[in-house]
Amino acid sequence: MSETAITTAIITIACVICAGMLISAIYPAMHRATSSVISTSEKLGERIETSIDIIAEATNDTSQHAYIWVKNIGASEIPQVENSDVFFGKINEFQRIPFNSSPSAPAPCWSYVIENDDGNQRWDVGETLKITINSSTPLTSGNYYVKIILYNGVSAEDKFSI
Repeated sequence: MSETAITTAIITIACVICAGMLISAIYPAMHRATSSVISTSEKLGERIETSIDIIAEATNDTSQHAYIWVKNIGASEIPQVENSDVFFGKINEFQRIPFNSSPSAPAPCWSYVIENDDGNQRWDVGETLKITINSSTPLTSGNYYVKIILYNGVSAEDKFSI
C-alpha cells in the first residue's frame, strides 16, 4: 500500500512539474501574440480616424511654386506632417519632393503652413494645410499629378492642369 502512495506522489509531482513547464513555455508566446494584436488594433484605429482631402491647387505668377490645399477631414489631429511624402510633377514624370521648411532650401522641396490654425500649431480636424512646392524648374502648362501620403500610410491624390 505504501508503494502505491509513493508512486501516486511521484506521478503527481511529475504532473505538476510538467504543467509548470508547459505554462512557462506557452505564456510568453501568448503574451507576445496579445501585444501584437493590441499594437495592430491601435494602428488600425489610428488609420481609420485619419482622413485627408486635396481641395485645391494653384501656381504663382512665375510658375516656380505650386500650392496645394489639403483639409483634415478625419476624426483626429494629424501629427508629424513633416514626415509625410509628397509626390509632384507632370503626369508620368512626377517625383518625390523632400520636405524642407527653410525658405532658402534648394529646390525641389516643400513646406507647409496651417491656414486656419487655432493657435496650437497642430493640424486639427477641419483645418486646412497649405503646401508650397518649390520646383527646380518652371512649371509649364500641362497636366500635373500630386499625391500626399501621411506618416501612417493614409493618402490623397489629385490630377490638375496648369
